[in-house]
Amino acid sequence: MAKILIITARFLEHASGGAEKLAYDYASLLSESNEVTVCTSAARDYVTWKNELPTGETKENSIRILRFPVTQTRNMNKMNRILNQCLEKGDSVSDKEQFEFLKEQGPYCPSLVDYISKEQNSYDLAILIGYLYYPVVACIPNLKLPFVIVPTFHDEPPFRLPIYHKTYSNQYLYSFNAPEEMSVYEVYTKQKVSSYFLIGTYINDNLVNVNDKNSNPNTTQLITIGRIEPAKGYPELFEHFQDWKSFSHRTDVTIKSLGSVASMEVPIDPFITFTGFVSEEKKISEIQNSFLLLNPSAYESFSISIMEAWIQEKTVLVNAKSSVMRGHCTRSQGGLYYSDSLSFQRTLDFLLDNREISKRMGKNGREYVLANFSKEVIRQKLNQMVSKLLD
Repeated sequence: MAKILIITARFLEHASGGAEKLAYDYASLLSESNEVTVCTSAARDYVTWKNELPTGETKENSIRILRFPVTQTRNMNKMNRILNQCLEKGDSVSDKEQFEFLKEQGPYCPSLVDYISKEQNSYDLAILIGYLYYPVVACIPNLKLPFVIVPTFHDEPPFRLPIYHKTYSNQYLYSFNAPEEMSVYEVYTKQKVSSYFLIGTYINDNLVNVNDKNSNPNTTQLITIGRIEPAKGYPELFEHFQDWKSFSHRTDVTIKSLGSVASMEVPIDPFITFTGFVSEEKKISEIQNSFLLLNPSAYESFSISIMEAWIQEKTVLVNAKSSVMRGHCTRSQGGLYYSDSLSFQRTLDFLLDNREISKRMGKNGREYVLANFSKEVIRQKLNQMVSKLLD
């Protein structure tokens, strides 16, 4: 039985983010046969990093959780201003300026970093989840025990900063969610990874026939899942859909967006509805009552939502700028992708006009998830990873 330390910015059982789900899944699976301690912040919301959870030690489903206080909340405008200034300077940007960005990026909890530096000898190995945030970046230089980084690298502006290229040496052991995530690392750092795993996280096989009495049999529902914000590509998606609607003149196709809205004005459109946060049961019901899932994000390292759609045998239509989702679609033959308004219109028309092909894509997607991202597959891969770290 190994003593495993997991370091992550947030740790919540039902968090909306994919990295948070991955962290909880890994802790749960590894705690079946190991002693797992999670070091994390006391924040519930990653937008503000406000301390909303009790600090100190708690126990949850056999997982020991140590939460540390965040000493400053996040000011998004200030953070973006500092980031832009750093990016403008390129390689000449100073370490001090980049550290100021890292503090604003947060969650800034130096007591977490101090604890790990002093107490790491109490553990056999460490797993660090999420490349972007302060706790992981600040801990890595102090680690002397075996560790693996689950970075969830994105092709996004902050990853261009020298501090990240300096922190993430190609000599470290990585666990990537997809081959395309590893490619992001190698392109931006100009380094080849020397040792890595391809794992991802698991999707529950909950294919159950759910009949929603509120569903309308005369309409075709498209669905989105997750936080609705500009960084996730939603403004462009809604524009593409409205462009498509104006050309097609169809009135039987709607979008239903599941998730909270942040930092953007949503369109006032009778064909686009917003539910806010919904329960797991309601989410599954909405997927099953939908024709396909849309994911407009350009920045994905895995995409839980397309896996959730595939496990329900629904095809997907995703943003081609996400190489990870494009790769999933190509390998599974479970969906299509778009790069602009015209390609969105053409691919959506194709899927709507070829229902049998769309149905086959959904079944392909389910087979892909069961083969690669079932609970048993992920459990086996995690145990192999732990064994390698302990060798």
